[in-house]
Amino acid sequence: MDTPSLPFTTRVLAPRGEPHTTSQAPDFTALLPASQRTESDHIIVPQLESDFLTRELAVDRLNNVQDWLWVCGRPMPPRPLRYVPIEILQARQTYSFSPYTNIEAVNHQVLISRDITITENPELHLVWSKNRIFLKPIPPYLLDPDFWAAHIIRDRKLAACARGFLFTYTALLSYESDFRLAKEAGLLPSEIAWAAWKALAREILQHHCYASVNPRYWYGELRLSRLNTIYRLRKGFLLRGYSKVAAHTVYVDLLRDNFAALAAVLGYVVIVLTAMQVGLGVERLQEDEAFQNASYGFTVFSIIAPLVAGMGIVVAVLAMFISNWIVTKNYERERFEEMGVEPFWRGRPGKDAATPSSAKGSLMNSHEREV
Repeated sequence: MDTPSLPFTTRVLAPRGEPHTTSQAPDFTALLPASQRTESDHIIVPQLESDFLTRELAVDRLNNVQDWLWVCGRPMPPRPLRYVPIEILQARQTYSFSPYTNIEAVNHQVLISRDITITENPELHLVWSKNRIFLKPIPPYLLDPDFWAAHIIRDRKLAACARGFLFTYTALLSYESDFRLAKEAGLLPSEIAWAAWKALAREILQHHCYASVNPRYWYGELRLSRLNTIYRLRKGFLLRGYSKVAAHTVYVDLLRDNFAALAAVLGYVVIVLTAMQVGLGVERLQEDEAFQNASYGFTVFSIIAPLVAGMGIVVAVLAMFISNWIVTKNYERERFEEMGVEPFWRGRPGKDAATPSSAKGSLMNSHEREV
């Protein structure tokens, strides 16, 4: 079967040093991150032979709810970066906009105050919540055609994800003002020039085909709150949802916001009760049995409902606390087992409590056995 063609051949990165010969495999170490976190939360040196690229590019969790992405966003490319809000005063101080720059668009977006938040998780790329949008910077290795030929192009899944990811940046960085904003935000390698980006974007767009990109990238910006709802209702992740990056960080804030919503509802209840009290003073309504029964029922409801709702909020937060506590303790135990250490401050009956020195000795013995 023929190998798919590369999405681009333009070289926008500086040479990596000594040119390699045909018999010598190119060294892409300079294009990789300094370290990689595994699924077990170990920190290791990035290895291209492992699942590194899958974790860097795959969007499986979004593909799992592909049929519901229309609820979260439209099937259209993301808006240019100048439409992503920034502080307009800072923008005017930092950049010299051309006469063709859409300043009104920037002003409009400042009003809704959505800021750029950097993420290295591809499944959060172009996901937005309230006043921020998450963007994954372009990894340097995705801008190297040799890297594509060696590690990406033969894997259809990775290639589809990588093509879609690069395509989003051709939409985000349309004008030079977008490019400057991206460089300032750290979304692009610092060595790329505007002319080189134009040449790269032109080549990517010439080879672009929606059938060759991951279906997630048929959509642009996705709303996080709706993704959370979909994952709660369709996947059963009732507490976590799709992601907790926009969730409350402390329980006090969670209680405050929920009770604030309850107080707003109670305000309407007070208005209704006041209107009913006035109605009961009207002679015509005093003789209306249906109104009397409705007033009685709503009065009882207004007494019981807030108590039930308040207790429900407290119980829900308590359930979240207990769930998080159990998960944290289980993770701690499993993590210490994987690390091969035993907390020296927890002495166990019938066992000598491990000390830092003994733990270090056991790790050295383990390394000696591996050698």
